[in-house]
Amino acid sequence: MSSSTLRKACTSLVVLVTSLAFAVNTGVAVLYGTGSVFLNGSQLSNSNAVTTGDVIQTKENGTASITAPGSSIAVQSNSIVRYHEDGVSLDRGALSVATGTGTAVYARDFKITPVSQAWTEFYVTRSSGSIGVIARKNAVNINCGSGSTTVKEGQQISRADADNCGLAARETGAPTAAKAPVLLSPTAKWIALGTGGVLTFWALDHSDDPVSPSKP
Repeated sequence: MSSSTLRKACTSLVVLVTSLAFAVNTGVAVLYGTGSVFLNGSQLSNSNAVTTGDVIQTKENGTASITAPGSSIAVQSNSIVRYHEDGVSLDRGALSVATGTGTAVYARDFKITPVSQAWTEFYVTRSSGSIGVIARKNAVNINCGSGSTTVKEGQQISRADADNCGLAARETGAPTAAKAPVLLSPTAKWIALGTGGVLTFWALDHSDDPVSPSKP
């Protein structure tokens, strides 16, 4: 290894260690990227501290990790996330969370959080019109409005990436069938039968004389 390469490696290591120490002491997370990773629109060259409101984007050949005291978030390629004090918002793509401090992931109307403060690992995806959650270690809660769903360890759930927690999409479908007949009274029934008989007689009487352009 040349001296210049060694100096660059040492510099990167010093920056990373300093950033991690800063994060531990202040509670601010540290972003580290491999490949094409952008922080607030600028390409990331080294590790960098991230605070609430920062936007992290990974390109096709990029991945990133966000490290904070007691938690780590691995952001996969082709993803966009926004950092919050209590976690991240997933605007697109996929990420893995490992946390012992209750780190949350927001995806549209959903808030995904560990059930307890025990070490929890879960995976969240948002692509192709759906949002998916896999509980890898311990359980997670999916909250939306006043509703809550628990995904137990080893289980997964998928919902439409739509407003109203994806539930509105379930309501669309075939119209509801009529619950009662249109003709309800005996009088109406007899009128219908009489009308049907007259039409039947008329059809039989004219069966040998079809309608034609020459004789309407």
